[in-house]
Amino acid sequence: MHHEKHSFCRICEPFCPVVASVDGAGKVVSLRPDESHPSGGTACHKGLSFLDVHNDPDRLDHPLRRTNGREQPRGLFVETDWNPALADIGARLAAIRDAHGPNAIAGYLGNPIAFDAPAYAAYLPFMEAVGSRMRFGANTQDMVNKLTGAGHIYGSTRSALIPDLHNSDYLLCMGANPKVSRWTMASIPNDGLDILRKLRARGGTVRFINPRRTESSTEEIGPTHFIRPGTDVYFLAALLNAIIARGGVDRERVARFGKNADALFDFAARYPADRVAAVTGIPVAEVWLIAREICEAPSAAVYMSTGVSQSRQGMLAYWLSEMINFVTGNLGRKGGTIKPNGLIDAFPPMVGSQQVSTSVGDFTLPDPIGPGLLPTTMLPDLIEAGDVRALILWSGNPLISTGGEERMRKAFEKLDLLISIDIFRSATAELADYVLPATSWLERKDINLVGMGMQAIPYVQYTEAIEAPGGNRRDAPWILARIAQEMGIASVFDENPGIEDVSGAIIDQLLANRGLTRAQLASMPSQTLLLDPLDPESFYTRCLRHPDGRIDCCPPAFAEAGLFERCDRIFDELAGEPDDMLKLVNIRTPYHHNGWMPNVARFRRGRNAENPLRIGPADADRLDLFDGDQVRIVTQEGGVDAEVLVDASMGPGTAAMTHGFGNHRTYGMRVAQRRPGVNVNAVMPMGPEAFEPLSNMSWISAVPIRIEKIDRPE
Repeated sequence: MHHEKHSFCRICEPFCPVVASVDGAGKVVSLRPDESHPSGGTACHKGLSFLDVHNDPDRLDHPLRRTNGREQPRGLFVETDWNPALADIGARLAAIRDAHGPNAIAGYLGNPIAFDAPAYAAYLPFMEAVGSRMRFGANTQDMVNKLTGAGHIYGSTRSALIPDLHNSDYLLCMGANPKVSRWTMASIPNDGLDILRKLRARGGTVRFINPRRTESSTEEIGPTHFIRPGTDVYFLAALLNAIIARGGVDRERVARFGKNADALFDFAARYPADRVAAVTGIPVAEVWLIAREICEAPSAAVYMSTGVSQSRQGMLAYWLSEMINFVTGNLGRKGGTIKPNGLIDAFPPMVGSQQVSTSVGDFTLPDPIGPGLLPTTMLPDLIEAGDVRALILWSGNPLISTGGEERMRKAFEKLDLLISIDIFRSATAELADYVLPATSWLERKDINLVGMGMQAIPYVQYTEAIEAPGGNRRDAPWILARIAQEMGIASVFDENPGIEDVSGAIIDQLLANRGLTRAQLASMPSQTLLLDPLDPESFYTRCLRHPDGRIDCCPPAFAEAGLFERCDRIFDELAGEPDDMLKLVNIRTPYHHNGWMPNVARFRRGRNAENPLRIGPADADRLDLFDGDQVRIVTQEGGVDAEVLVDASMGPGTAAMTHGFGNHRTYGMRVAQRRPGVNVNAVMPMGPEAFEPLSNMSWISAVPIRIEKIDRPE
């Protein structure tokens, strides 16, 4: 007899509601969209195919202990029990901490932890108990510059806003492809972009700024203005300059809520449209057209996503996009950008920055650290210098997801201890001393925490574990707590020695912020509580956390970190590049999502079996390239070989590849290893010049490349 349980997908920001059909043995047999959910969101094929991941025969069932040296690319592992594994891990970590200090132990937080509320909430207390500020993670390949930027602009890293698409009359969408990737740092129900069709139907306008025409940009929704990769900051400065010239600044609002506006306007004046057009590729007339439309629209929002964040100047671009929203009167306004209600409607102030001193230089983190992370591009240097001796990976796979695979691999071989907590033996886990089996999102209780404060339709949803954990898998918070206990540092077991449901205890604490309980939510339709919408203007009283309660229109930290001088220098570099320079950007396909899907056989068929180099027809003609040609992609870090796919969606001077491939040595994931693809991140920049100062965001998009054709043997 089958019965149904309500839950939600945990692959990306919409947290799409699903209904699981469970058989008499307690096993999930199917997933379908929860059409009755009050958000109206619909799960896509990735979430509905998650049973392929959940039931994968390569899933980890038991703790694994490595028996051969880490210099051997293929690990030899034996199954072990939790108690001896954790006792050994705890003793070795404690010894490293005692001998070399707490910063000798580093943590790396992978993307999936952002969609595991108890694990996400357990991470910071664990690292605080260890005493280490050596914190790394996937956010430095994603959007940490938006969080850090929000801290400097608004006074709290939690104060980032979202576009009010349900009410907006105008959307300028930059570096985003919501049709495929959904929305980043904005939890908007997946409706196949009906939200943008409705915007158009009520007389609104949508424009995309991208180096390629994405699946989102259609005649029905809105056009693409092709921009040269990595030049968004100059386009935004020119756009702001044009808005100022048109008299589009709401001077009263800026004077009431802002400070340092003159310094902002002075920066924009450096980059008028006629100066930057040759660099950005966007004609002067188009800049002025967009400026006029924003000024005349009853409401408007500029939204910037990962495609911009991953280039060299994502934080400055985020700053300028926020400032355009602010000075035009659209920030904290219905139809502009808003800060929705959330389970935890609190905005801890960022009181400044703190320095982390190491053998290879000083690095900046927010104070308090919060979501701040050190630059992952410097992790090999820190290991080789002896600063980092042990590394704990939480669902992270940095050999594939970050730059410089070979250098990273060689550095990891030198670690005294490498621990991986994951559902698979990934490429990085293959090097680990211990691989610890975690639960999938069907096997753990959870709430949609990370989306809170970023939801177009604010709600709290609870899900119990839909299926009992297979094998000897455990939730990540329990694993962390047991490691802490074995290290002799603070853990949840100090006050609750016999606690087994660590995740449940954490969820209870989180829900208590609203006076809620799991039982209350479980009794509601779809186990969901809709939160009351807030007045958009409340942003100015809730979220501005500088001591003077104002928006800093030009944070002094930007100049102190050299961001403006760097911006000028990069502009001169770009202006001097040859016209035929190619830049490599990331592209996400409908059948891949970071490192979630490489072992799903149904998504690794036909063209989706590999990740070709995509290039536009004009550039292909110039380079005498055709579909199926083999080429070598060369950067300053080295080269990788790939197959060419001529793609008419690519803008001039733009090439693109999907990351998350390159699993030649991922022996624990058989589908991925048989169809490895190319790790394009292997040739991304590394070292001190490969990350954005202040935010520590990696440079992994808009990277200059050279393409060398590989002649096929006769």
